[in-house]
Amino acid sequence: MVEFIQVKGNHREMGVQQAENFKIKEIIAEVMKSDIMQDVKPKFVPIFLVKFALGLMGRMNIKKAVQKYVPNQHEKLIGIAEGAGISKNLTYGLHYIEVYTGDPKTTAYISPGCTQLFALPPATADGSLLFGRNYDFPKALQPYQMVRLDEPDDKLKCLTISQYPLAGAHMGINEKGLAIGINYARTWEKYPDDFSFKGVPPTLIVQEVLENFETTEEAIKYISNFPARSNAQHYGIMDESGDACVLETTHTDFAIRRPKDGIMAHSNTFRTEKFFDHNCPDDHHWKIKKMRHISYIKSPKMRYERAHELLVKHKGDITMETFKEILGDHQYPSSHPEKNNGEPDDFTVCTHGETGITLASIIIRPKTRQMFVTDRQPCHSMYEEFKF
Repeated sequence: MVEFIQVKGNHREMGVQQAENFKIKEIIAEVMKSDIMQDVKPKFVPIFLVKFALGLMGRMNIKKAVQKYVPNQHEKLIGIAEGAGISKNLTYGLHYIEVYTGDPKTTAYISPGCTQLFALPPATADGSLLFGRNYDFPKALQPYQMVRLDEPDDKLKCLTISQYPLAGAHMGINEKGLAIGINYARTWEKYPDDFSFKGVPPTLIVQEVLENFETTEEAIKYISNFPARSNAQHYGIMDESGDACVLETTHTDFAIRRPKDGIMAHSNTFRTEKFFDHNCPDDHHWKIKKMRHISYIKSPKMRYERAHELLVKHKGDITMETFKEILGDHQYPSSHPEKNNGEPDDFTVCTHGETGITLASIIIRPKTRQMFVTDRQPCHSMYEEFKF
């Protein structure tokens, strides 16, 4: 079953409550011993130095921006540190990981995946609104996910999915029917203004949007004008009216994609004309030993193409079941020269990879405030329903 917690009160209190639900110290120790961490860290550097350095980098690069621009989320972050009995620096460091992994020069060590789906009239069978997403990241994080019902004082209630030690969220819906989720962006070092080590981690921006806004246009205005975005990010947004978009952002700029004929898919590549050449080139390869022969951008390109292909195929008849089938799909796109015979891998929408897997799958119905979640790959999981 998907882990569920409910937190309420001021933001510091909510952070403490969250931390008290989980053995965060032990979780950090387990993740630090994982294969992906052993691949990423320098070979002879002990874990305690990695944690110290991570905390120092987090404090130096995100603390001031988080305090200044999302003070409520900063309070929640501090509450998590207090409730977990860990240092504030380490908590900054844990949040900083999502900034660091967006660095074009280093991100080929870690798989920032994810696939988003949007469907609305006239593409849906019954006129409903659907927003879905597969959350792909290193498999070491799979056991440490939760659905969280936040009830902050004087702010909007929201249902989110996140990791145990994080104050923010990578997808969620609020009580007004506004839904938002993120896909990590893969940018190219040719454009250094796309990325900054300093700024607010995107999961904290997602949380701030959910607690404060009701419409897609409000969310677009807030994120596009946000003065301290760090790494590039793709924000998928949909409200209860059916206004939907993907807001493609870099550290300094943004562009907007809208559904066409009621459908849209998105992965980890820029799809707008404005940013298309900001994507990694095809000959940029992974740095992990097992994958050094593989193009870094191959997976997001193939996942996007397959998801779009299936949305087009079912356009006009799309239902919840259609979304489940697409998010659990194991085929390559029909135009791809290789055929995988339904065997899942790094390049399928439901990802079973060397560096990352589909950790969770989420489908949101904004009109009815429902969120359906699996906390593992959707191909062998039942979606559980959560609502206000």
